Amino acid sequence: MSEFDLPSLTEIAEEFRELEDGPERIQYLIDLGASLPALPEDQLTEANRVQGCQSNVWLVARRSEQIPPRIELRADSDAPMVRGLVAVLLSAYSGKTTREIIEFPVDQLFDQLKLRSFLSPMRSNGLHAMVERVRSFAKLLDQSTLMQPPSNVPSENLVASYGSRSRANQPIGAEELMKIRQDFPILNTKNADGRQIVYLDSAASSQRPRQVIAAITEVYERHYSNVHRGGHLLAAQTTELYENSREKVRSFINASEKCEIIFTSGTTASINLVARSWGDANLASGDEILLTMMEHHSNIVPWHQAAKRTGAKVRFAPLTGDFELSMDALRAMLSTRTKIVCVTGVSNVLGTINPLKEIVAAAAQVGARVLVDAAQSITSMPLDVRSLDVDFVAFSGHKMLGPSGVGVLYGKQSLLEAMPAYLGGGSMIRTVTTEDFTPALLPAKFEAGTPPIVPAIGLGAAIDYLNQIGLERIHHHKPVLTRRAQELLAEIPGTRIFGPAIEKRSGIVSFNIDGIHADDLSKVLDSQGVAIRAGNHCAMPLHTQLGITASARASFYVYNSFDDVERFVDAVRAAVKIFRR
Repeated sequence: MSEFDLPSLTEIAEEFRELEDGPERIQYLIDLGASLPALPEDQLTEANRVQGCQSNVWLVARRSEQIPPRIELRADSDAPMVRGLVAVLLSAYSGKTTREIIEFPVDQLFDQLKLRSFLSPMRSNGLHAMVERVRSFAKLLDQSTLMQPPSNVPSENLVASYGSRSRANQPIGAEELMKIRQDFPILNTKNADGRQIVYLDSAASSQRPRQVIAAITEVYERHYSNVHRGGHLLAAQTTELYENSREKVRSFINASEKCEIIFTSGTTASINLVARSWGDANLASGDEILLTMMEHHSNIVPWHQAAKRTGAKVRFAPLTGDFELSMDALRAMLSTRTKIVCVTGVSNVLGTINPLKEIVAAAAQVGARVLVDAAQSITSMPLDVRSLDVDFVAFSGHKMLGPSGVGVLYGKQSLLEAMPAYLGGGSMIRTVTTEDFTPALLPAKFEAGTPPIVPAIGLGAAIDYLNQIGLERIHHHKPVLTRRAQELLAEIPGTRIFGPAIEKRSGIVSFNIDGIHADDLSKVLDSQGVAIRAGNHCAMPLHTQLGITASARASFYVYNSFDDVERFVDAVRAAVKIFRR
């Protein structure tokens, strides 16, 4: 039961029946709200705020230790009448089991109290948003009642991930792979010669399964509106879907708070945000920014720009002869002058998997922050930002089965709160006057203007799909294909393969063949229905160190098969015959 004294629903209904519509009922709600205890200041956070309400509403839920568990609710609002509506919901829901909450006929309650008849559309939709927030807590807990939460997640956190890991080490078999491939309609595409296309360019951008495409279509056909401040039904629905995706991202990388998840347009935008906001506020002449020689241009150029603005110096940690990051050199380059280390999780050229845990620990020894470009690693490698204790992580939706146009910046809450706002405009403000402005709380502070609404919702659907298969299983699937491709390519005379040992790399094979330019090779492969990438892959410094101007790259993902590998290598052999006549 509730620890504070609120009238029962029966008492509230009796009071409402005796009151006239309009002012008397509004006054009753105000009086009812005044009896509601205020939430502690430390719980009035963006993570606890209910999206879709015109006024600020904060809702906190905890589960009891009873079996079946019950949900205890606490809530608050900065609007007197809304506090009354909150009190009504707490009387209806707090202390009930998950099933009782899910099955509670809340619409009948609203009709009985005639709430819809005198509430404005914006207030009514805010009430709907509160109900959906409570129901989402209950649904999640109801699905996970028989599962134990992870040890690093408090039992009261009802939006934690409780997924089973029983299939984590099971390989993706031929029958399952066939079903997965059927989820990707683009894989049925044929070229002009009628050959079915083999897509081996997922490191640049992955394809999307039907489930993600359907989620995007459904938003546009049934729900679409702008988010957060609209007062109508579609705005409330879209806001809920958008914020649900933020929660999915939070759970996916095990961030502490939803407010640590900033939606951007992609990895590039996320890194630029850090370089501009954190960099301009924390870098000065004589400071050092430490990168690696395998970084993508998106993790190089913004830091060159930051260095020019601040007087800091960009340095590059070298690679070993085995195409790995030289940790000895990196440690030697770290000093008290090092303010941030920016490193890719997986090289988009070499496929090298970097030892992020060691890098973060080494940086911490000199007080340096760490930013991880996870654009390649997030696609199949589980990431726990709390366990890693990393400061910033950037990644894109389009490389992990999601839409283009959406990315994520994760940042520790304390860092994000201390950083100045980056872009200015709507949504990112709390107040604006003719003299100045006050930025909004996280995450809105860094989401100026209309955010990537539908792409973010599509990203949530992509995360659902990846979780259903299991990241560990995808991570184990890719090197199996990489190994086979590398073995077959090595049989072709004049082939040079760039990358470390298979056990230290992801699903990428970059290579050159003596006497054949990578671009020419890719064009011949394209004519045979095999799509690969050729060029410097936005990694010119790395190619310069390798002594080449371009390379051919085949990259594998969850929907690729051994047949794809055979088609790929057969096409390479055919190209070699053409060029070596």
